[in-house]
Amino acid sequence: MASFQAFSQSKWMQEIDSLCNLSFEAYGDYEFEKAISFADQAILISQKRNYEEGLLKSNFYKTIAEEELNPSSFDPNGMEQMIPQLQQAGFDSEEARAYTFLAGIYSFFGDIERSIENHLLALSIYERLNDALGIASVHNNLSLVYYDQHDYVEAFRHARISMDIEKKEGDPRRIHSSLNNLAIIFEHTGPVDSAIYYHQMALDMAYQIKNPYSIGLSLSNLGNNYANKGELDLAEKTLLEALRIRDSLGYSRGLAYTHNRLASLYLQKSNYSKSKFHAEKSLENAQKASEVKVIRMAYERLTEVAEKTGDVRSELTYLKKAAQLKDSILNESNTKEITKMMANYEFEKQQLLDSIQNAQQMREQSLVFDERLKVERNQRIIFMISGVLFLVLAVGWWRRYKFIKKASHIIRKEKDRSDKLLLNILPTKVAEELKETGKSEARDFEEVTVIFTDFADFTKKAQHLSAKELVHELNICFKAFDLIIEEFGLEKIKTIGDAYLAAGGLNNHSCVMDVINAALKIKDFINQRNFDPSIPSKVKFDMRIGINTGPVVAGIVGIKKFQYDIWGDTVNTAQRMEAACGLNKINISKSTYSRIKDNPNLCFEFRGLVPVKGKGPLSMWYVESRKNQIQKFEAVHHDRIF
Repeated sequence: MASFQAFSQSKWMQEIDSLCNLSFEAYGDYEFEKAISFADQAILISQKRNYEEGLLKSNFYKTIAEEELNPSSFDPNGMEQMIPQLQQAGFDSEEARAYTFLAGIYSFFGDIERSIENHLLALSIYERLNDALGIASVHNNLSLVYYDQHDYVEAFRHARISMDIEKKEGDPRRIHSSLNNLAIIFEHTGPVDSAIYYHQMALDMAYQIKNPYSIGLSLSNLGNNYANKGELDLAEKTLLEALRIRDSLGYSRGLAYTHNRLASLYLQKSNYSKSKFHAEKSLENAQKASEVKVIRMAYERLTEVAEKTGDVRSELTYLKKAAQLKDSILNESNTKEITKMMANYEFEKQQLLDSIQNAQQMREQSLVFDERLKVERNQRIIFMISGVLFLVLAVGWWRRYKFIKKASHIIRKEKDRSDKLLLNILPTKVAEELKETGKSEARDFEEVTVIFTDFADFTKKAQHLSAKELVHELNICFKAFDLIIEEFGLEKIKTIGDAYLAAGGLNNHSCVMDVINAALKIKDFINQRNFDPSIPSKVKFDMRIGINTGPVVAGIVGIKKFQYDIWGDTVNTAQRMEAACGLNKINISKSTYSRIKDNPNLCFEFRGLVPVKGKGPLSMWYVESRKNQIQKFEAVHHDRIF
């Protein structure tokens, strides 16, 4: 009888768990009403059985679905009060999901620091549980946070981590989400064909899982990229199909985005009445969903329509409303706090792993030492019994002396090797801090000059080289760059494929002119290779160099391999300088130009205001050594005479 009761109890408890899982699956598919229905069924069973833990779990899933269904009801207080109850009940997965939900709410309200804090709390639980899909979901969310902050390098890194995990797990719904994230990053970094490629892959995956929400999302994104590429008719057809699907679902947030993209498209097609209609629809749905970012975008579209139609009064009104919302979405202090938080989190985790390993090594060494003492004690007894105590002791001490001397030499040699290795991957000051205190904090630097180089048409060139040839040629170039960077006292940060990132000002031994001189020497090295007839043309590369000066955050990241890195808008702007640069030129920002404009050894070419995606028009200058400029002039003058 007792066995039957236990089986009966297990059955209804499993039913509650199953309904909660179905609720979370529906929540993940944005079917919030269905998620609420499953949670309500679980609540009824829990109430009937007077099962408090089941009631807690069921109410958790109902709460997150209800608040997502109506974002205007977002309230972090209720979820924060529920988390201790989930902890006490031992619901680890639900606790992690609660932190993720809180992170989303704080991100919605523009509190990026608390959003990141809750994402990291969720990540620590998923890592403890060894929950691969949970870890992937956090990295996916972090990718979106960095994307919203316009830090596309970090956004791409987290999206790739998520994608790698999800491919191993083989979950098509999750893979669709990561593909979509990668694609929208490419929308801002280029090329547009890469964005279209990943959006098409995401759309194929959405059709495979037969999820209308995912299909509508991918169609909307794909249509936007067709418009960016100039294929306006295909963009219109794709976006209207996305609108039809999203309208059938009645999800205001998705409708707001698609209407906004149609408003932009019809602006391109000079159909201002349709553009205004979709901009107003975008605003209506964005306000209904309390989606601040899209409300601002809708006001921007309406501003553009008013400008095109000559409605000055409306243009001014919409422009003011858009400007008021812009600062609530993105600011530099958010970016700094995010990077500090991530760097400290990863380093503390590495320190914990190192502490465990060191403790284990010390324990093993202690056991070996105890064993050695036992052996020596037994030897001394034997020597006393045999009557040759002093002779054997003398030999034993001599051997011990030789052993200690040899061991000390080996330890010293290994220490020197370890120090050299540490200095090879970390700046001197950071390496010394690690050796002295066992940790290193992320730091703010108010003035750092960042240099970013990239080879033009590298992908096309690489197609004509074997893998061995490609690596060999890159190694030749990057070894030369390393020597130049070291010569001028700069810090090499990292290489990303064919791109090379370095900075001056991190070690207080280099200034802006050191970076400029290093850039000029790198450019001269590439030019000499390109004019060398002994080098085959297929391994000659044209390059672009971008330089910007400003504040950065620097620190150590990584859980298995230390990596010193820098973050901030200064780095992003340096990359934009490189992307907007001509072949074999050095393109500098206004910030850098203002610090070196009076140098008599340099000459400058003002390029005017150059439009930069995500930043608007920026002032840029080409910089060249006056000596090189004179030599070029003399060479041209000589050719004209003879």
